[in-house]
Amino acid sequence: MKETRLRRPPAANCSKDAIDAARVETPPTASSGLPPRRALVVGADSPTLQLCRDALESSGFAADAVDSGIAAVVAARERPPDLVLVDVQLRDVPGREAIGWLRSNQALQSTPIIALTTNAEDDVVPTVVRPYASLPKPVSPAAIRRTIREVLN
Repeated sequence: MKETRLRRPPAANCSKDAIDAARVETPPTASSGLPPRRALVVGADSPTLQLCRDALESSGFAADAVDSGIAAVVAARERPPDLVLVDVQLRDVPGREAIGWLRSNQALQSTPIIALTTNAEDDVVPTVVRPYASLPKPVSPAAIRRTIREVLN
């Protein structure tokens, strides 16, 4: 967990404005004393997994990453996430099937899921999986953070 740090300017007699300007912002969950929200990232592509984890962690989530649909189900049972990012192209099952497995868990039925898609066909997902959003690949950290805000609001 990140802490708020204060970088001291060289002058001994600093104004309050100078001190406030030197303060480093932290995610709300870190300063509130509450544990961070949990996220699960599911994908077979290591660079995308890392990019998603970094974007989630910079948004205040503790992120777990797995590389298959089966591993996602196991991880979600062990530590239910508050948000799931699933690549629709997994190494063991189609992402849609993995989403169905996750939704079959009573504790995850209302958990927001963001699907990482590769083409227009992947965007067509039954409304059964709501709350849901899709994000076309290649993804960027800014797009991930924006989509997280959208599905959580």
